[in-house]
Amino acid sequence: MNDNFKNIIESLIKNGFIESEQHIRELGNKLDFKITQYSLNTPLSFKFHNSDEFVTFLNFSNPEELDEEKIGLINAAILEQGLDPDDFFYVNFFKKEINEL
Repeated sequence: MNDNFKNIIESLIKNGFIESEQHIRELGNKLDFKITQYSLNTPLSFKFHNSDEFVTFLNFSNPEELDEEKIGLINAAILEQGLDPDDFFYVNFFKKEINEL
């Protein structure tokens, strides 16, 4: 695990999203994200060097690896923001909204 991932995990623990690094695979149920060209200056705003690094983090924090279709959707979201998937961008995580019936 690289230092960037360690910083992200420490921030997620500090902000109450997971109890410890061992609970990292629970994140998919708790967090959503928005990709932007800038940081929102929140404790859950992180810079990724490219889409490959972001996908690696998502695979590290997900119980199932992302398939090619989901990776394509992530790259499409990056392109929609006018960003280059091979260049840096920010990912701003936030609590997933759960609709209760």
